[in-house]
Amino acid sequence: MAANARTHRKVQRLGSIYEPLKLSFLQHTDEPLWEKLDRYYNAVKTTILNYQSPTTGLFPIKTCSTCKEAKVRDSLYCAASAWALALAYRRIDDDMGRTHEMEHSAIKCMRGILYCYMRQADKVEQFKQDPNPSKCLHSVFNVDTGDEVHSYSDYHHLQIDAVSLFLLYLVEMICSGLQIIYNTDEVSFIQNLVFCVERAYRVPDYGMWERGSKYNNGSTELHSRSVKTQ
Repeated sequence: MAANARTHRKVQRLGSIYEPLKLSFLQHTDEPLWEKLDRYYNAVKTTILNYQSPTTGLFPIKTCSTCKEAKVRDSLYCAASAWALALAYRRIDDDMGRTHEMEHSAIKCMRGILYCYMRQADKVEQFKQDPNPSKCLHSVFNVDTGDEVHSYSDYHHLQIDAVSLFLLYLVEMICSGLQIIYNTDEVSFIQNLVFCVERAYRVPDYGMWERGSKYNNGSTELHSRSVKTQ
C-alpha cells in the first residue's frame, strides 16, 4: 500500500504544471555544445521570449493573453536568462544570429524598466529626502504601455531589492558589452537611483515577497534580501 502511494505521488509530480521543463530534457552529457545551447534556446524562446511585450519589452506575470501586469523583478529574471544564454552563444563561431537576438531581448527589457522608472523621477527625489513607503517607486506596470497599474493604497510598492537588482543587472550587462544607456539624462537618472538606494539599507520595506512583516498586516520590515542586494 505504501508502494502504491509512492507511485501515485510520482505520477502526480511528473504531471505537475510547475515543472514544464524537466532537467533531463536539458542535461545531455555526450552532445556537442551547439546542440546543448539549441535546447536552452528553444526553452527560453518558448517559455519566456514569446511573451515579451513588443512595445515596452516587459514580461507579463502570467502567460495568458488577458494578463496586462508586469513586475520589475519578474522581468529582470527573464532578461537575465536571455542575457546569460547570449553570453554562452558568444563561444560559438556560427550562432545563426542568436547572440544578437538574446542580447537585444535583454536590452529591450532593461530599457523598458528604465522607461517606467524615469516616468517617476519626481518620486526618486522625494524618496531621497524622505524615505517614506508612500514615496517609493512603483514596481507593477502595464505590460504594453508602461503605465502604473496600482496606487500605493492598493499595492505596497516599497521593494528596495527590486531597484537594487535592476542596478546590479544593469552594471553587469553593460560590463559584458551591452549598450543599454543612450544619453546623459539616463546616466543622471541612474546616478539618482544609486543615491536613492545608498541609504536605503536602513529603510524597512515590503521585501521580495511583498508582505512586509511576517504577520502580513501591511507593516514594513527590514529584510535581509533588500540589504544584500545593495
